[in-house]
Amino acid sequence: MRHTLVPVLTIFVIAIALVAGCTSVPSGSTSVSGQQSSTTAGISVLAQTEMAVMTNGTYAVNATIDKISIEKSDDGGRRIDIYISARNAGTEPVQLQWYSQLTAANGATFGGVGVSHGGSGAETAILKPGESNEARDYVNIDTDKEYTSLSKGATLEVFITTEPLANESPVGFTTAWKLPGSVFT
Repeated sequence: MRHTLVPVLTIFVIAIALVAGCTSVPSGSTSVSGQQSSTTAGISVLAQTEMAVMTNGTYAVNATIDKISIEKSDDGGRRIDIYISARNAGTEPVQLQWYSQLTAANGATFGGVGVSHGGSGAETAILKPGESNEARDYVNIDTDKEYTSLSKGATLEVFITTEPLANESPVGFTTAWKLPGSVFT
């Protein structure tokens, strides 16, 4: 078991380093835009209905929240299904993987890198220029009390990484949307 744990931890640390290195926006490199409602960790937080426009020197991707649905389990927990639509607005094919994280108004977080969708996140098909694809991610909330913390609103932060195609290096984007408490009632 010890021999399998080390490679898994190494992959997790590398994934965190990739995402952490991509959450800041170096000047002229990678940008995420939209109408700025507020900021979190240095990125703009968009209203739920706004489009995130993400670009760098190689890729351009537009992303929107298609829908959010909630399913209650018998044990009081909830599964929050998050459907994001991504459109390749660039000139090169791209495939995307992302992880969703919800942060309640009280600071409690649910999901995130290596956690949402049972650890695998969401993934699009390969998108040719102009093509769109919707992918489903989900976040599990274990108790009614934790779920109730979302009733005052939450921030949905999405950590996106391009899957390497044509020997390109992965590119990371982070975008966030403000969700009203009504989404969780």
